[in-house]
Amino acid sequence: MCASNGIPDVPRDAGLNRPVLNRYAGWRAFLVVVFLVGLPNLSAAAFSNFLLGTNPPVIVSEKEATVFFLKTFGSFLELPGELLRRRQTSPPLPKGLRQHLSPFVANITAWHLTRDLMIALDQGKRSRIQSILDKRQQQSEWLGQSQPKLPALLAMVETIARLQPTESSAQPLSPYEVEFTQFLLDQYPDWTGTPDSWLTLAQAQGAAGVRKRLQNSWDRRPAQDSPHEKPDPAPSINHFLRQSFLPIAKAHVEAALLQLQVRNEQQAWTSWQAIQKWNNDRKNERGLRRLCGTWQWLIHNHQNHGDHKTIMVYPPPSQYDRMDPQPATIRVQGDTVYIRWEFPRGIVQEESLLFGEKDQLLSGTFVNNLGPNGNITGRRLKPCQDK
Repeated sequence: MCASNGIPDVPRDAGLNRPVLNRYAGWRAFLVVVFLVGLPNLSAAAFSNFLLGTNPPVIVSEKEATVFFLKTFGSFLELPGELLRRRQTSPPLPKGLRQHLSPFVANITAWHLTRDLMIALDQGKRSRIQSILDKRQQQSEWLGQSQPKLPALLAMVETIARLQPTESSAQPLSPYEVEFTQFLLDQYPDWTGTPDSWLTLAQAQGAAGVRKRLQNSWDRRPAQDSPHEKPDPAPSINHFLRQSFLPIAKAHVEAALLQLQVRNEQQAWTSWQAIQKWNNDRKNERGLRRLCGTWQWLIHNHQNHGDHKTIMVYPPPSQYDRMDPQPATIRVQGDTVYIRWEFPRGIVQEESLLFGEKDQLLSGTFVNNLGPNGNITGRRLKPCQDK
């Protein structure tokens, strides 16, 4: 069950009316398994390594995301040189690439941010947590435009950092600390899900709101202090923060960060697949333009050693619906051409060809499921009639 702020609830010990951390640890492990099992079967482990090996700079805008993407992945995708050398005056990126580029970079950037924060939270180093938040403030504002849950999570991380006690915990407990903790849990038993719950307060009012409640509670506690005794509230407040509030708050936030990180990885993979598809389609379209035109094919059948001449007309890629019959699949990769035909009565023919003589010749083989196979030699008769 989740609270309205999207952070999972922590189970409670019905007898003692307090959170059960060891049970939560088991629940967290279960959460990790559920999310990891839910990942698509990527060259997937490979994609996790890909994310780990990609260390993006502090990106704060879509423009910087574009520069980073083209510099880091442009040559890998074999993007055109004019894109890799683009300047501010260059024409905009193609829509098919642009619509996936920024989400991809945003997700891998958020993935690294959540990973770094989880490590810092585990270490419990206030300075390290605050340093990450300060250095990436502008980045967080940019990421928040596409990751609506991130700002509230970062606010909770900052609250945790600000509530870290500065004094050492290696001091013996006093009766005040135990009594004060019990008083607080009696007064405010809920950690999530209600307006008075501790995490709702922390999310709405931050560290200042939590400390104000603690100070007001200390002033209202039914203490049996002697007239001459005015105990310092700081040890009792710090004890509650260290032993109760911070472990629970960190567990909630780490669980939410983990969910966000896994979602970032899934969405980054989806965007990467879309970018690869766009790029492959672009390369194939470029190849189809090389094939476009009128060809004379000489087909030699190895079964009967007969030759057959035919005229093949390949239109521009945008007009392939004009072909009759139409190839079921046609792919051009480098100088290689693969064509698959599917005819009535289950007849399938596959052709594997190579360009030659500056795209004026095609040569290769064919095979079909009826048995015939042989050679194909093609000669370009007319160039592409692309209006």
